[in-house]
Amino acid sequence: MTARLLEDGAPLAVETHDARIGAGPWARWLASAAVPDESTQRAERGRRLAQAGAVSRVIVSEGSIAARVTGTTGNEYEVSLAADTVPPSAWQAAVRAARGHGGLERAVAGEAQSVHLAHLLETRVGAHLAPTAREIRRSCTCPDDEPRGACKHVAALAFAVADAVDRDPSLFLLWRGCPPADPVPADPWRAGALPAPRQTRALPTGAVLRRLGRSGIRAGGVDLADALGRAYDAFAATRAGPA
Repeated sequence: MTARLLEDGAPLAVETHDARIGAGPWARWLASAAVPDESTQRAERGRRLAQAGAVSRVIVSEGSIAARVTGTTGNEYEVSLAADTVPPSAWQAAVRAARGHGGLERAVAGEAQSVHLAHLLETRVGAHLAPTAREIRRSCTCPDDEPRGACKHVAALAFAVADAVDRDPSLFLLWRGCPPADPVPADPWRAGALPAPRQTRALPTGAVLRRLGRSGIRAGGVDLADALGRAYDAFAATRAGPA
């Protein structure tokens, strides 16, 4: 898969001012795994940096998210989030299992975030769609870099990309090494929609009997078709008359 430079390298715009950035499950998993404790002062400073547009030159590739983060003093730092990707065989198995299931098909195509896809991967092939906090390797060139936690620049990157994942879920799949599946081709044997029914037109009284002709069966000295014709005429006259 090809690495993607978000917004042509321009700062990512995080428009929400909520205390929690990332609405969908994939966005939340990324943010909470990269920033295990979002209640710390470092996390809060990172949130403010993300909302201030301090995260730029964001490159998302297989297993890596890298960016430049401008600190509150104006210094620029190189920041990254790395994690081992989902095994290709596990992802292909998930793609096959998703066929015919609308919500899962949208998820493997990178069009929607899905908890069910993560559950499918875990239960069917024992793989994890999202890495845990311990599986993420954080890196920052600032002097406050914390290998076990997240400095404010790492937090800013995590929050900014989580917000981007809400707009484009395929970014999460790219990071996890999961090529978005192509849309399912249309079934050539499936018929199209039925046309609208034509307006019905009532047949003249006795039209069916005249088309069938004589029956050869006599009732009351006359052919059955003639007897039924008289009955139909009587019914028609009754329906046409005043109520």
